[in-house]
Amino acid sequence: MIMAVATTGEKVKRLRRGKAWTQVQLAEHSNVAQSTIAQIESGARKQPHPATLGKLAEALRVEPAELLED
Repeated sequence: MIMAVATTGEKVKRLRRGKAWTQVQLAEHSNVAQSTIAQIESGARKQPHPATLGKLAEALRVEPAELLED
């Protein structure tokens, strides 16, 4: 059985949508630029800075490690 690998961007997007937030709303809650969130979610930014991951994790109420690629 092949397991799909969830990227950081896919995880951020899934958690954000689970809260019914737009990228703009996540940006407001996390103090991370919406353009950065868009780059992370699209995969254009593969390895976000640890501080950025920390801010996103706090806003999404998960541990930062939960946002890392599987």
